[in-house]
Amino acid sequence: MWKYSLIYLSFFLLLCNNCIEVLMREITDEKRKIIEHRTDFLVPGMELAHDICSADGKILFAKNSIISQHNIQKLGNWQIPKVFVYAEVTAANPIVDPKIQKFLNTYNQSVLVVQKAFDDIRATQKVPLDTFTATAADIAESVTEAGNVIDRLYNLPPCDDYTMYHSVNVSAISALIATWLKFPPEQVNAISLAGLLHDVGKSLLPPELLHKPYKLSPEEYEQYRKHVSYGYELVSKIPDISQSITAAVFQHHERRDGSGYPGGITDYYIHPYAKIIAVADLYDEGLTINRENPQSMLSPYCSLQKLWDEVYRLDPKACITFADTMADFLSGNRVMLTDGREGRVVFINKKKPSSSMVQLDDGSVVDLSEHPEVYIHYVVR
Repeated sequence: MWKYSLIYLSFFLLLCNNCIEVLMREITDEKRKIIEHRTDFLVPGMELAHDICSADGKILFAKNSIISQHNIQKLGNWQIPKVFVYAEVTAANPIVDPKIQKFLNTYNQSVLVVQKAFDDIRATQKVPLDTFTATAADIAESVTEAGNVIDRLYNLPPCDDYTMYHSVNVSAISALIATWLKFPPEQVNAISLAGLLHDVGKSLLPPELLHKPYKLSPEEYEQYRKHVSYGYELVSKIPDISQSITAAVFQHHERRDGSGYPGGITDYYIHPYAKIIAVADLYDEGLTINRENPQSMLSPYCSLQKLWDEVYRLDPKACITFADTMADFLSGNRVMLTDGREGRVVFINKKKPSSSMVQLDDGSVVDLSEHPEVYIHYVVR
């Protein structure tokens, strides 16, 4: 009788424990935030916060295991809908002062924060993660609440160091893409942080290389490419940083056809966060620096068309989602055409944005897709 009582007691305790885990959505364990996560949104690099057990109590994956793509496929095959993982973005000293949050909620202040952080990295070789985490969270929040936030990114004065603006832009655009792809808020924050850190390795490159206005020589380009490895080394030294974020930093120049760097890996092996950042990085790079023709004006229409031209090398879902949604933001702008005429965009050609329909100042409407020799040059501010 006593034997059966112990069995029932053990079963009752196990049942209670399972009920508690089901009811919990966010708990704190040794200062690390734990969240219940849908299996279909898991990505390689996440860390399990609890054991995953089969119906008969066998441990399938142990606590603290780093999730791989193979693990994710197995969980799907086993029809396990949710697991507990450690949050990818944590802050030892979260900002609670509303004045500071309001201060960080402005774009220009975010740029200043990143600039100071880059200066600290150059001096100490250490990444101030709390600073980046707080700024990334603020960027992600502002992006999800704002309207035409992308257009706002480019109402900027000229700057000597485009890297600061570029880092904040990529963070914001990446968070926006993740939001449009229906990622949960925790992952939007993680992707925003990865975007903010993606070029952190440039802090270790010579300033004259970064600021060179014209196309880099082959030797200079090889040196420039090292920023990816430098960035990975810097973020890998951060205690408890999620491997999904370090992977995004290391792989954001990889391409699904294997033509990227540093590893030349193909689609299956590229981290989902890196695929999102690659889209944001390529779009913004065409608007913050143009080494091919530094004297030309930068156009979001041409930059968006570049994404369509590169869609076979990028993640199609992230690229097409961004390009299609961005098209809604570009209608109505006053633009200058390459032949000197001005007008207002009245209809977006989604596949060839720089060849959209424009109503000229004389009232006539021209379909630029029928005039390949003319295209949208830049937005008139």
